[in-house]
Amino acid sequence: MVERMERTVPVAAVRDAASSGQFRPGQAVVGRIERVEEAETGERTALVRTGGRLVRARLEAPLAAGRTYLFEIKESGSNVYWKAVALSEPEQAVPREDVVRRWQQAWKLPEAALPVLRQALKAGAAVTKEEAAELAAAVQKTGRPADAEEVLAYLFHRRLPPSPAVFRALWAARTGEPLAVQLERLKAMFTERSSGPMAPVFKQAADRLLSPPLFAYEAAVRLLLTAEEGAEGPAHALLFRLGLVPLPAGRMAAIQNAMQQRQFAEVGKLLGLTDEEAFFARFAAVDAACKSGALSEAEAKLWTSVRTAGDPALSLFHWLRRIAGRLGLEDEAMLAEALKTRGAPPMAPSLRRLLLHLLGGAGSKEAEAAAEAFLDRLDGMAVIAGSDGPVGHIWISFPLPLGGRNHDFSVYWQGRRKDGGALDPDYSRIVCSVTLEQLGGILIDMRVQRRIVHISLFHDDPRLPELAHRFAPLVKERLQAHGYLLSGIDVKAAEASPPAPSVLPFAGCSSEVDWRV
Repeated sequence: MVERMERTVPVAAVRDAASSGQFRPGQAVVGRIERVEEAETGERTALVRTGGRLVRARLEAPLAAGRTYLFEIKESGSNVYWKAVALSEPEQAVPREDVVRRWQQAWKLPEAALPVLRQALKAGAAVTKEEAAELAAAVQKTGRPADAEEVLAYLFHRRLPPSPAVFRALWAARTGEPLAVQLERLKAMFTERSSGPMAPVFKQAADRLLSPPLFAYEAAVRLLLTAEEGAEGPAHALLFRLGLVPLPAGRMAAIQNAMQQRQFAEVGKLLGLTDEEAFFARFAAVDAACKSGALSEAEAKLWTSVRTAGDPALSLFHWLRRIAGRLGLEDEAMLAEALKTRGAPPMAPSLRRLLLHLLGGAGSKEAEAAAEAFLDRLDGMAVIAGSDGPVGHIWISFPLPLGGRNHDFSVYWQGRRKDGGALDPDYSRIVCSVTLEQLGGILIDMRVQRRIVHISLFHDDPRLPELAHRFAPLVKERLQAHGYLLSGIDVKAAEASPPAPSVLPFAGCSSEVDWRV
Protein backbone atom coordinates (compact mmCIF):
# COMPACT_ATOMS: atom_id res chain seq x y z
CA MET A 1 0.00 0.00 0.00
CA VAL A 2 1.11 3.53 -0.66
CA GLU A 3 2.68 5.24 2.32
CA ARG A 4 0.59 8.23 3.46
CA MET A 5 1.98 11.32 5.14
CA GLU A 6 0.66 14.59 6.48
CA ARG A 7 -0.18 17.15 3.79
CA THR A 8 0.70 20.75 4.55
CA VAL A 9 -0.51 23.67 2.49
CA PRO A 10 2.25 26.30 1.99
CA VAL A 11 1.53 29.57 3.76
CA ALA A 12 3.33 32.91 3.88
CA ALA A 13 4.15 32.77 7.60
CA VAL A 14 7.72 32.08 8.70
CA ARG A 15 8.27 28.50 9.85
CA ASP A 16 11.11 27.07 11.86
CA ALA A 17 12.75 24.41 9.73
CA ALA A 18 13.71 22.31 12.74
CA SER A 19 10.16 22.05 14.07
CA SER A 20 8.10 22.01 10.87
CA GLY A 21 8.70 18.31 10.23
CA GLN A 22 9.07 18.98 6.50
CA PHE A 23 12.86 19.06 6.44
CA ARG A 24 14.87 16.06 7.63
CA PRO A 25 18.60 15.31 7.73
CA GLY A 26 19.74 13.83 4.43
CA GLN A 27 17.38 15.95 2.36
CA ALA A 28 18.20 19.02 0.29
CA VAL A 29 16.19 22.03 -0.82
CA VAL A 30 16.89 25.07 -2.99
CA GLY A 31 16.14 28.47 -1.51
CA ARG A 32 17.02 32.15 -1.64
CA ILE A 33 18.28 33.88 1.50
CA GLU A 34 16.14 36.90 2.33
CA ARG A 35 17.84 37.92 5.56
CA VAL A 36 20.66 36.67 7.78
CA GLU A 37 20.39 36.90 11.56
CA GLU A 38 23.03 36.28 14.24
CA ALA A 39 22.18 35.77 17.89
CA GLU A 40 24.33 36.93 20.81
CA THR A 41 25.33 33.30 21.30
CA GLY A 42 26.89 33.33 17.84
CA GLU A 43 24.25 31.07 16.31
CA ARG A 44 23.53 32.04 12.71
CA THR A 45 20.03 31.74 11.25
CA ALA A 46 18.53 32.90 8.00
CA LEU A 47 15.11 33.52 6.53
CA VAL A 48 15.07 31.34 3.42
CA ARG A 49 12.43 31.62 0.72
CA THR A 50 11.69 28.26 -0.85
CA GLY A 51 8.68 27.51 -3.02
CA GLY A 52 6.68 30.52 -1.83
CA ARG A 53 7.34 29.81 1.85
CA LEU A 54 9.61 31.63 4.26
CA VAL A 55 11.56 29.30 6.53
CA ARG A 56 13.92 30.10 9.41
CA ALA A 57 16.93 27.78 9.28
CA ARG A 58 20.15 27.34 11.27
CA LEU A 59 23.23 27.85 9.09
CA GLU A 60 26.53 26.03 9.14
CA ALA A 61 28.52 29.08 7.95
CA PRO A 62 27.94 32.78 7.15
CA LEU A 63 26.00 33.31 3.93
CA ALA A 64 25.11 36.29 1.76
CA ALA A 65 21.56 37.58 1.59
CA GLY A 66 20.07 37.69 -1.90
CA ARG A 67 21.84 34.56 -3.16
CA THR A 68 20.27 31.22 -4.10
CA TYR A 69 21.75 28.12 -2.47
CA LEU A 70 21.34 24.39 -2.53
CA PHE A 71 20.91 23.58 1.16
CA GLU A 72 21.85 20.11 2.35
CA ILE A 73 20.22 19.41 5.70
CA LYS A 74 22.70 18.01 8.23
CA GLU A 75 22.53 16.83 11.82
CA SER A 76 25.15 17.25 14.53
CA GLY A 77 24.14 15.82 17.87
CA SER A 78 20.73 17.28 18.63
CA ASN A 79 21.20 20.22 16.24
CA VAL A 80 19.92 20.33 12.66
CA TYR A 81 21.59 22.87 10.38
CA TRP A 82 21.64 23.77 6.68
CA LYS A 83 24.88 23.43 4.75
CA ALA A 84 24.92 25.58 1.60
CA VAL A 85 26.24 25.19 -1.93
CA ALA A 86 25.99 28.48 -3.86
CA LEU A 87 23.93 28.34 -7.06
CA SER A 88 24.01 32.06 -7.92
CA GLU A 89 26.27 35.08 -7.69
CA PRO A 90 25.61 37.91 -5.18
CA GLU A 91 22.72 40.16 -6.24
CA GLN A 92 22.44 38.27 -9.52
CA ALA A 93 19.09 37.05 -10.80
CA VAL A 94 19.67 33.56 -12.17
CA PRO A 95 17.03 31.97 -14.41
CA ARG A 96 15.28 29.03 -12.77
CA GLU A 97 16.46 26.59 -15.44
CA ASP A 98 20.08 27.59 -14.76
CA VAL A 99 19.55 26.93 -11.05
CA VAL A 100 18.11 23.50 -11.88
CA ARG A 101 21.14 22.64 -14.03
CA ARG A 102 23.60 23.81 -11.38
CA TRP A 103 21.76 21.63 -8.86
CA GLN A 104 21.99 18.65 -11.23
CA GLN A 105 25.72 19.26 -11.74
CA ALA A 106 26.36 19.71 -8.02
CA TRP A 107 24.81 16.30 -7.36
CA LYS A 108 26.29 14.72 -10.52
CA LEU A 109 22.88 13.43 -11.63
CA PRO A 110 21.92 12.43 -15.21
CA GLU A 111 19.90 14.66 -17.55
CA ALA A 112 16.82 12.57 -16.74
CA ALA A 113 16.83 14.10 -13.25
CA LEU A 114 16.15 17.61 -14.57
CA PRO A 115 12.31 17.29 -14.48
CA VAL A 116 12.52 16.01 -10.90
CA LEU A 117 14.76 18.84 -9.71
CA ARG A 118 12.77 21.42 -11.68
CA GLN A 119 9.49 20.53 -9.99
CA ALA A 120 11.09 20.13 -6.55
CA LEU A 121 12.55 23.65 -6.93
CA LYS A 122 9.23 25.07 -8.09
CA ALA A 123 7.37 23.58 -5.10
CA GLY A 124 10.13 24.30 -2.59
CA ALA A 125 10.16 20.60 -1.76
CA ALA A 126 12.94 18.81 0.09
CA VAL A 127 14.38 15.72 -1.56
CA THR A 128 17.43 13.51 -1.11
CA LYS A 129 19.92 12.75 -3.86
CA GLU A 130 18.85 9.09 -3.81
CA GLU A 131 15.17 10.02 -4.12
CA ALA A 132 15.91 12.31 -7.05
CA ALA A 133 17.86 9.56 -8.82
CA GLU A 134 15.12 6.96 -8.23
CA LEU A 135 12.40 9.33 -9.45
CA ALA A 136 14.49 10.13 -12.53
CA ALA A 137 14.68 6.41 -13.33
CA ALA A 138 10.91 6.08 -12.89
CA VAL A 139 10.33 9.04 -15.22
CA GLN A 140 12.59 7.50 -17.86
CA LYS A 141 10.57 4.26 -17.79
CA THR A 142 7.39 6.10 -18.79
CA GLY A 143 8.82 7.26 -22.13
CA ARG A 144 6.60 10.36 -21.82
CA PRO A 145 8.69 13.01 -20.04
CA ALA A 146 6.23 15.89 -20.51
CA ASP A 147 3.30 13.98 -19.00
CA ALA A 148 5.56 12.57 -16.29
CA GLU A 149 6.62 16.09 -15.32
CA GLU A 150 2.94 17.01 -14.75
CA VAL A 151 2.73 14.09 -12.33
CA LEU A 152 5.95 15.19 -10.60
CA ALA A 153 4.55 18.71 -10.22
CA TYR A 154 1.46 17.27 -8.55
CA LEU A 155 3.54 15.01 -6.28
CA PHE A 156 5.75 17.82 -4.99
CA HIS A 157 2.92 20.37 -4.73
CA ARG A 158 0.91 17.97 -2.57
CA ARG A 159 3.95 17.25 -0.36
CA LEU A 160 3.63 13.54 -1.10
CA PRO A 161 6.54 11.18 -0.38
CA PRO A 162 9.01 11.58 -3.30
CA SER A 163 9.29 7.85 -3.93
CA PRO A 164 9.00 5.75 -7.11
CA ALA A 165 6.03 3.90 -5.55
CA VAL A 166 4.00 7.10 -5.15
CA PHE A 167 5.01 8.33 -8.61
CA ARG A 168 4.05 4.96 -10.11
CA ALA A 169 0.63 5.11 -8.42
CA LEU A 170 -0.05 8.64 -9.68
CA TRP A 171 1.19 7.73 -13.15
CA ALA A 172 -1.16 4.71 -13.24
CA ALA A 173 -4.05 6.93 -12.16
CA ARG A 174 -3.31 9.40 -14.94
CA THR A 175 -2.48 7.04 -17.80
CA GLY A 176 -3.51 3.50 -16.83
CA GLU A 177 -6.00 1.34 -18.71
CA PRO A 178 -9.66 1.54 -17.64
CA LEU A 179 -10.41 -0.58 -14.59
CA ALA A 180 -13.09 -2.50 -16.50
CA VAL A 181 -10.48 -3.66 -19.04
CA GLN A 182 -7.93 -4.53 -16.34
CA LEU A 183 -10.51 -6.35 -14.24
CA GLU A 184 -11.74 -8.52 -17.12
CA ARG A 185 -8.13 -9.48 -17.86
CA LEU A 186 -7.34 -10.25 -14.21
CA LYS A 187 -10.46 -12.35 -13.79
CA ALA A 188 -9.52 -14.47 -16.82
CA MET A 189 -5.92 -14.87 -15.62
CA PHE A 190 -6.79 -15.93 -12.08
CA THR A 191 -9.59 -18.22 -13.27
CA GLU A 192 -7.19 -20.09 -15.57
CA ARG A 193 -3.97 -20.12 -13.55
CA SER A 194 -4.71 -19.79 -9.83
CA SER A 195 -6.04 -22.69 -7.80
CA GLY A 196 -5.79 -21.04 -4.37
CA PRO A 197 -8.83 -20.61 -2.09
CA MET A 198 -8.96 -16.85 -2.73
CA ALA A 199 -9.29 -17.15 -6.53
CA PRO A 200 -13.04 -18.00 -6.51
CA VAL A 201 -13.64 -15.21 -3.99
CA PHE A 202 -11.84 -12.73 -6.25
CA LYS A 203 -13.79 -13.93 -9.31
CA GLN A 204 -17.06 -13.43 -7.43
CA ALA A 205 -16.02 -9.92 -6.34
CA ALA A 206 -14.93 -9.06 -9.90
CA ASP A 207 -18.22 -10.35 -11.32
CA ARG A 208 -20.12 -8.25 -8.80
CA LEU A 209 -18.24 -5.11 -9.85
CA LEU A 210 -18.58 -5.82 -13.56
CA SER A 211 -22.26 -6.81 -13.26
CA PRO A 212 -23.75 -4.88 -10.33
CA PRO A 213 -27.22 -5.98 -9.18
CA LEU A 214 -29.17 -3.21 -10.85
CA PHE A 215 -32.92 -3.20 -10.13
CA ALA A 216 -32.40 -5.03 -6.80
CA TYR A 217 -33.71 -2.14 -4.70
CA GLU A 218 -36.49 -1.42 -7.20
CA ALA A 219 -37.61 -5.06 -7.06
CA ALA A 220 -37.73 -4.95 -3.25
CA VAL A 221 -39.80 -1.75 -3.22
CA ARG A 222 -42.25 -3.04 -5.83
CA LEU A 223 -42.70 -6.32 -3.96
CA LEU A 224 -43.37 -4.44 -0.73
CA LEU A 225 -45.95 -2.28 -2.49
CA THR A 226 -47.58 -5.41 -3.94
CA ALA A 227 -47.73 -7.35 -0.67
CA GLU A 228 -50.66 -6.77 1.65
CA GLU A 229 -49.83 -6.85 5.32
CA GLY A 230 -51.06 -10.09 6.88
CA ALA A 231 -52.10 -11.73 3.58
CA GLU A 232 -50.16 -14.67 2.17
CA GLY A 233 -49.29 -14.85 -1.52
CA PRO A 234 -46.45 -14.89 -4.06
CA ALA A 235 -45.24 -11.44 -2.96
CA HIS A 236 -44.77 -12.69 0.61
CA ALA A 237 -42.93 -15.77 -0.62
CA LEU A 238 -40.55 -13.67 -2.71
CA LEU A 239 -40.01 -11.19 0.14
CA PHE A 240 -39.12 -14.12 2.40
CA ARG A 241 -36.55 -15.29 -0.15
CA LEU A 242 -35.05 -11.77 -0.11
CA GLY A 243 -34.95 -11.72 3.70
CA LEU A 244 -37.68 -9.06 3.92
CA VAL A 245 -41.13 -8.85 5.50
CA PRO A 246 -44.15 -6.67 4.64
CA LEU A 247 -43.97 -3.22 6.26
CA PRO A 248 -46.67 -1.28 8.12
CA ALA A 249 -48.85 1.02 6.03
CA GLY A 250 -47.30 4.19 7.47
CA ARG A 251 -43.78 3.07 6.61
CA MET A 252 -44.82 2.07 3.09
CA ALA A 253 -46.40 5.50 2.58
CA ALA A 254 -43.10 7.06 3.66
CA ILE A 255 -41.23 4.89 1.13
CA GLN A 256 -43.63 5.91 -1.65
CA ASN A 257 -43.18 9.58 -0.80
CA ALA A 258 -39.38 9.25 -0.67
CA MET A 259 -39.41 7.50 -4.07
CA GLN A 260 -41.51 10.28 -5.58
CA GLN A 261 -39.11 12.89 -4.18
CA ARG A 262 -36.14 10.75 -5.30
CA GLN A 263 -34.77 10.78 -1.76
CA PHE A 264 -32.91 7.54 -2.31
CA ALA A 265 -30.90 7.64 0.91
CA GLU A 266 -34.16 7.88 2.87
CA VAL A 267 -35.61 4.93 0.93
CA GLY A 268 -32.58 2.87 1.93
CA LYS A 269 -33.08 3.73 5.61
CA LEU A 270 -36.79 2.86 5.48
CA LEU A 271 -36.08 -0.50 3.84
CA GLY A 272 -33.80 -1.36 6.77
CA LEU A 273 -31.31 -3.50 4.84
CA THR A 274 -28.63 -4.05 7.49
CA ASP A 275 -26.55 -6.43 5.33
CA GLU A 276 -26.50 -5.24 1.73
CA GLU A 277 -24.17 -8.00 0.54
CA ALA A 278 -26.51 -10.68 1.91
CA PHE A 279 -29.44 -8.93 0.22
CA PHE A 280 -27.62 -8.90 -3.12
CA ALA A 281 -26.78 -12.60 -2.73
CA ARG A 282 -30.45 -13.42 -2.07
CA PHE A 283 -31.50 -11.28 -5.03
CA ALA A 284 -29.14 -13.25 -7.30
CA ALA A 285 -30.48 -16.52 -5.85
CA VAL A 286 -34.09 -15.55 -6.65
CA ASP A 287 -32.99 -14.59 -10.17
CA ALA A 288 -31.36 -18.00 -10.59
CA ALA A 289 -34.41 -19.79 -9.17
CA CYS A 290 -36.66 -17.97 -11.64
CA LYS A 291 -34.47 -18.96 -14.59
CA SER A 292 -34.22 -22.61 -13.46
CA GLY A 293 -37.97 -22.99 -12.89
CA ALA A 294 -37.67 -23.39 -9.11
CA LEU A 295 -40.30 -20.70 -8.47
CA SER A 296 -44.02 -21.34 -8.67
CA GLU A 297 -45.84 -20.02 -11.72
CA ALA A 298 -47.34 -17.12 -9.74
CA GLU A 299 -43.99 -16.28 -8.12
CA ALA A 300 -42.15 -16.39 -11.46
CA LYS A 301 -44.75 -14.13 -13.09
CA LEU A 302 -44.58 -11.60 -10.26
CA TRP A 303 -40.77 -11.71 -10.11
CA THR A 304 -40.50 -11.08 -13.86
CA SER A 305 -42.85 -8.12 -13.43
CA VAL A 306 -41.00 -6.44 -10.55
CA ARG A 307 -37.60 -7.35 -11.99
CA THR A 308 -38.09 -5.37 -15.21
CA ALA A 309 -38.38 -1.89 -13.69
CA GLY A 310 -37.44 0.70 -16.29
CA ASP A 311 -35.28 3.03 -14.16
CA PRO A 312 -32.53 1.54 -11.95
CA ALA A 313 -31.74 4.92 -10.34
CA LEU A 314 -32.43 3.71 -6.77
CA SER A 315 -30.16 0.67 -7.07
CA LEU A 316 -27.53 2.69 -8.91
CA PHE A 317 -27.52 5.32 -6.16
CA HIS A 318 -26.88 2.75 -3.43
CA TRP A 319 -24.29 0.97 -5.57
CA LEU A 320 -22.34 4.14 -6.32
CA ARG A 321 -22.29 5.39 -2.74
CA ARG A 322 -20.34 2.26 -1.74
CA ILE A 323 -18.19 1.82 -4.84
CA ALA A 324 -15.09 3.35 -3.21
CA GLY A 325 -15.28 0.82 -0.38
CA ARG A 326 -15.84 -2.09 -2.76
CA LEU A 327 -12.76 -1.14 -4.76
CA GLY A 328 -10.69 -0.70 -1.60
CA LEU A 329 -10.04 3.04 -1.81
CA GLU A 330 -11.06 3.39 1.86
CA ASP A 331 -8.89 0.55 3.21
CA GLU A 332 -6.06 2.79 4.43
CA ALA A 333 -8.45 5.28 6.02
CA MET A 334 -10.18 2.45 7.90
CA LEU A 335 -6.85 1.05 9.09
CA ALA A 336 -5.70 4.50 10.23
CA GLU A 337 -8.96 5.04 12.11
CA ALA A 338 -8.67 1.62 13.74
CA LEU A 339 -5.13 2.39 14.90
CA LYS A 340 -6.28 5.73 16.26
CA THR A 341 -9.20 4.23 18.19
CA ARG A 342 -7.36 0.96 18.97
CA GLY A 343 -10.29 -0.96 17.56
CA ALA A 344 -10.56 -3.68 14.94
CA PRO A 345 -10.86 -2.40 11.36
CA PRO A 346 -14.02 -3.38 9.44
CA MET A 347 -13.30 -6.58 7.56
CA ALA A 348 -15.69 -6.14 4.62
CA PRO A 349 -13.81 -7.61 1.64
CA SER A 350 -12.59 -5.17 -0.98
CA LEU A 351 -11.15 -5.90 -4.40
CA ARG A 352 -7.87 -4.29 -3.37
CA ARG A 353 -7.53 -6.48 -0.28
CA LEU A 354 -8.34 -9.64 -2.25
CA LEU A 355 -5.72 -8.79 -4.86
CA LEU A 356 -3.09 -8.24 -2.18
CA HIS A 357 -3.86 -11.74 -0.85
CA LEU A 358 -3.65 -13.21 -4.34
CA LEU A 359 -0.36 -11.56 -5.34
CA GLY A 360 1.78 -14.24 -3.71
CA GLY A 361 0.12 -17.00 -5.72
CA ALA A 362 -0.56 -15.14 -8.93
CA GLY A 363 0.62 -18.15 -10.94
CA SER A 364 2.69 -16.22 -13.50
CA LYS A 365 4.72 -13.06 -13.87
CA GLU A 366 2.14 -11.79 -16.35
CA ALA A 367 -0.69 -12.16 -13.82
CA GLU A 368 1.43 -10.58 -11.09
CA ALA A 369 2.25 -7.59 -13.32
CA ALA A 370 -1.44 -7.17 -14.20
CA ALA A 371 -2.39 -7.25 -10.51
CA GLU A 372 0.33 -4.71 -9.66
CA ALA A 373 -0.91 -2.38 -12.42
CA PHE A 374 -4.47 -2.61 -11.10
CA LEU A 375 -3.33 -1.94 -7.53
CA ASP A 376 -1.20 1.00 -8.67
CA ARG A 377 -4.25 2.60 -10.30
CA LEU A 378 -6.31 2.11 -7.13
CA ASP A 379 -3.45 3.54 -5.03
CA GLY A 380 -3.26 6.56 -7.31
CA MET A 381 -6.98 7.24 -6.93
CA ALA A 382 -6.70 6.92 -3.15
CA VAL A 383 -3.81 9.42 -3.04
CA ILE A 384 -5.57 11.92 -5.32
CA ALA A 385 -8.73 11.77 -3.21
CA GLY A 386 -6.80 12.96 -0.14
CA SER A 387 -7.75 16.34 1.34
CA ASP A 388 -5.60 19.27 0.22
CA GLY A 389 -6.58 22.26 2.33
CA PRO A 390 -9.83 24.19 1.84
CA VAL A 391 -10.24 23.10 -1.79
CA GLY A 392 -10.87 19.41 -2.32
CA HIS A 393 -10.08 17.48 -5.50
CA ILE A 394 -11.52 14.01 -5.91
CA TRP A 395 -11.08 11.71 -8.88
CA ILE A 396 -12.50 8.22 -9.14
CA SER A 397 -13.04 5.79 -12.00
CA PHE A 398 -14.90 2.49 -11.83
CA PRO A 399 -16.54 -0.08 -14.13
CA LEU A 400 -20.16 0.65 -14.98
CA PRO A 401 -22.21 -1.51 -17.37
CA LEU A 402 -24.29 0.60 -19.73
CA GLY A 403 -26.02 -1.01 -22.68
CA GLY A 404 -24.67 -4.45 -21.81
CA ARG A 405 -21.00 -3.46 -22.11
CA ASN A 406 -18.51 -2.56 -19.42
CA HIS A 407 -16.73 0.78 -19.60
CA ASP A 408 -15.26 3.01 -16.93
CA PHE A 409 -17.31 5.87 -15.56
CA SER A 410 -14.81 8.55 -14.51
CA VAL A 411 -15.58 11.55 -12.31
CA TYR A 412 -13.48 14.52 -11.25
CA TRP A 413 -14.87 16.76 -8.53
CA GLN A 414 -13.52 20.09 -7.40
CA GLY A 415 -15.09 22.40 -4.89
CA ARG A 416 -14.68 23.86 -1.48
CA ARG A 417 -15.18 22.54 2.01
CA LYS A 418 -17.13 23.98 4.88
CA ASP A 419 -15.65 24.52 8.33
CA GLY A 420 -15.08 21.05 9.69
CA GLY A 421 -14.17 19.55 6.31
CA ALA A 422 -17.63 18.73 4.93
CA LEU A 423 -18.02 19.22 1.18
CA ASP A 424 -19.99 22.32 0.23
CA PRO A 425 -22.69 21.24 -2.25
CA ASP A 426 -23.43 24.84 -3.28
CA TYR A 427 -20.09 25.50 -5.01
CA SER A 428 -18.48 22.79 -7.10
CA ARG A 429 -17.46 21.56 -10.50
CA ILE A 430 -17.97 17.99 -11.69
CA VAL A 431 -16.42 16.65 -14.88
CA CYS A 432 -17.29 13.12 -15.89
CA SER A 433 -16.74 10.90 -18.89
CA VAL A 434 -18.84 7.90 -19.84
CA THR A 435 -19.21 5.61 -22.85
CA LEU A 436 -22.80 5.18 -24.06
CA GLU A 437 -24.07 2.44 -26.35
CA GLN A 438 -25.28 4.76 -29.13
CA LEU A 439 -23.18 7.92 -28.72
CA GLY A 440 -19.91 6.36 -27.61
CA GLY A 441 -17.62 8.42 -25.37
CA ILE A 442 -19.01 11.71 -24.06
CA LEU A 443 -17.64 14.25 -21.59
CA ILE A 444 -19.93 16.24 -19.27
CA ASP A 445 -18.89 19.39 -17.40
CA MET A 446 -21.28 20.52 -14.65
CA ARG A 447 -20.67 23.72 -12.69
CA VAL A 448 -22.58 24.65 -9.54
CA GLN A 449 -22.65 28.19 -8.16
CA ARG A 450 -25.06 29.14 -5.38
CA ARG A 451 -27.13 26.03 -6.17
CA ILE A 452 -27.52 27.11 -9.82
CA VAL A 453 -26.33 24.40 -12.23
CA HIS A 454 -25.02 24.75 -15.78
CA ILE A 455 -24.25 21.62 -17.81
CA SER A 456 -22.02 21.42 -20.90
CA LEU A 457 -21.90 18.31 -23.09
CA PHE A 458 -18.88 17.75 -25.34
CA HIS A 459 -19.62 15.56 -28.36
CA ASP A 460 -19.82 15.90 -32.14
CA ASP A 461 -23.02 13.94 -32.79
CA PRO A 462 -25.50 16.30 -34.54
CA ARG A 463 -28.44 14.61 -32.76
CA LEU A 464 -27.24 15.64 -29.32
CA PRO A 465 -28.49 19.28 -29.20
CA GLU A 466 -32.06 18.16 -29.92
CA LEU A 467 -31.81 15.35 -27.35
CA ALA A 468 -30.43 17.75 -24.74
CA HIS A 469 -33.31 20.15 -25.41
CA ARG A 470 -35.83 17.32 -25.10
CA PHE A 471 -34.48 16.04 -21.78
CA ALA A 472 -33.80 19.47 -20.22
CA PRO A 473 -37.23 19.60 -18.44
CA LEU A 474 -36.58 16.19 -16.85
CA VAL A 475 -33.09 17.25 -15.71
CA LYS A 476 -34.58 20.48 -14.34
CA GLU A 477 -37.21 18.52 -12.41
CA ARG A 478 -34.64 16.10 -10.96
CA LEU A 479 -32.38 18.97 -9.86
CA GLN A 480 -35.28 20.87 -8.29
CA ALA A 481 -36.10 17.79 -6.22
CA HIS A 482 -32.72 18.29 -4.56
CA GLY A 483 -32.96 22.07 -4.22
CA TYR A 484 -30.99 23.08 -7.34
CA LEU A 485 -31.95 25.26 -10.32
CA LEU A 486 -30.92 24.45 -13.89
CA SER A 487 -29.36 27.39 -15.72
CA GLY A 488 -29.11 25.55 -19.02
CA ILE A 489 -27.63 22.69 -21.02
CA ASP A 490 -25.38 23.38 -23.99
CA VAL A 491 -23.62 21.10 -26.45
CA LYS A 492 -20.09 21.90 -27.63
CA ALA A 493 -17.60 20.32 -30.01
CA ALA A 494 -15.53 17.48 -28.59
CA GLU A 495 -12.29 19.34 -29.41
CA ALA A 496 -13.36 22.14 -27.02
CA SER A 497 -13.69 19.78 -24.05
CA PRO A 498 -11.64 20.16 -20.87
CA PRO A 499 -9.06 17.47 -20.08
CA ALA A 500 -10.36 14.02 -19.17
CA PRO A 501 -11.18 13.43 -15.47
CA SER A 502 -8.00 11.36 -15.03
CA VAL A 503 -5.87 14.23 -16.35
CA LEU A 504 -7.59 17.16 -14.60
CA PRO A 505 -5.91 16.73 -11.19
CA PHE A 506 -2.53 17.14 -12.89
CA ALA A 507 -3.45 19.66 -15.58
CA GLY A 508 -2.85 22.85 -13.62
CA CYS A 509 -5.61 24.56 -15.57
CA SER A 510 -8.17 26.87 -13.95
CA SER A 511 -11.03 24.96 -12.39
CA GLU A 512 -12.98 27.88 -10.97
CA VAL A 513 -16.75 27.82 -11.07
CA ASP A 514 -18.17 29.85 -13.97
CA TRP A 515 -19.65 33.02 -12.49
CA ARG A 516 -21.77 33.50 -15.63
CA VAL A 517 -23.93 30.60 -14.46
